[in-house]
Amino acid sequence: MEKRNEEPQSDLNEIDLNAVSMESARQELDEYLESIKEREKGLKAMQSAQQDLEDQLEDANTEVDRLRRELDKALVESEESEYLRQEAENARKQLENTLYSMQEGVENSKVTNLRDARMHRRQGVLGIDSVTRGPFFKGLLFGGLLGAVAALLALEMLALFNNKGELISLLMSAASG
Repeated sequence: MEKRNEEPQSDLNEIDLNAVSMESARQELDEYLESIKEREKGLKAMQSAQQDLEDQLEDANTEVDRLRRELDKALVESEESEYLRQEAENARKQLENTLYSMQEGVENSKVTNLRDARMHRRQGVLGIDSVTRGPFFKGLLFGGLLGAVAALLALEMLALFNNKGELISLLMSAASG
């Protein structure tokens, strides 16, 4: 009888074991499904974080490109300003050299008389010398004589046109008479 007792217990146990085993498998499956859902959420969170990092990396690369262009522009401007600075320095040195050579020339040259041969009166040019010296009085006398002769000629021609005869003969006859 003991066997009989054991057999029904084992049948019952076998059914219970089967139910327990099924329940255990179902719980494990639920746990696996829950774990997969959590892992999917974690994976989605990681993908979102990856996308955010990619966006940040792209923004950083865009900023690096912008800064590189600004750096290139600044380099070009600095090269241009350096070239202009060198040109200005060369011009300054050239000007200093020219000024120095001019100063040497002035120091080495003799003090010259401003009334040297270059300043003497040229023919036909009225200068201060011709007004204050002898040529002025000669010229004045010669001019007065020429003016008197011109006036006499003008009066003679006027007398001829008025039919009074020659002025010189009239003046001589008036002086003798």
